[in-house]
Amino acid sequence: MTGRLAAVLLLGGLCVVSALAVVHTTHASRKLFVEILSLQQVQDRLDVEWGQLLLEQSTWATHGRLEHIASSRLGMHLPPADSIVILRR
Repeated sequence: MTGRLAAVLLLGGLCVVSALAVVHTTHASRKLFVEILSLQQVQDRLDVEWGQLLLEQSTWATHGRLEHIASSRLGMHLPPADSIVILRR
């Protein structure tokens, strides 16, 4: 009889340990899921910022703006058509 009681106690203890492992694993899984959601929000914000930076870059690099800066700040101008020489190979 004591052998049976020991077996029942052992199996009961193993069930408790298994239940605690399930609780721990579930908790860890939920924490990781919350972290994933947080990181996805960060990624979304960074994607928006990247799009804004690309738009800003395209604005700063427009041909008209560069031409205006070249003429106003650097004193550059287009040469007259008769002074342009085209070289061919």
